[in-house]
Amino acid sequence: MDAEVYYSYTRALRHPIIVGHVAGWRLPWALSASQLGAVAASSGLLLVTRPVWAHLGGVGNLVVFAGLVAASGWAVRHWRIEGRSPFLVAAGFVTVVVSPGCRRGVRNGRPVTAPRPFLGGSVAITVRPMPADMGGRDDG
Repeated sequence: MDAEVYYSYTRALRHPIIVGHVAGWRLPWALSASQLGAVAASSGLLLVTRPVWAHLGGVGNLVVFAGLVAASGWAVRHWRIEGRSPFLVAAGFVTVVVSPGCRRGVRNGRPVTAPRPFLGGSVAITVRPMPADMGGRDDG
């Protein structure tokens, strides 16, 4: 009896792209593209919001800035959602929200249309008190 063996390299194909040089400048350590984006975004956000958080003096502000930027890069490296980076998850979420099928739904590849309202005849309801001889409650 011969056994057939199949190998899957899916994990190797999901390995992130590593960036070692930016504009001809060699980085001190290699970063993935998502880490580089997170570091750039968090740096920009912290620089824009500096009047809100920077009240610790020069060295304290630098330590907080460097620590938060490094923490964002580390978090993006280790945080995986179903094996995908956070930026790929965000891109997928934006794609779903922007697609026309998100608002109305898609069935068999076609947008679902809302059913037409049924315009039937008018219905009249009359409310009358129940007579005592028909089984009404007698609390007395």
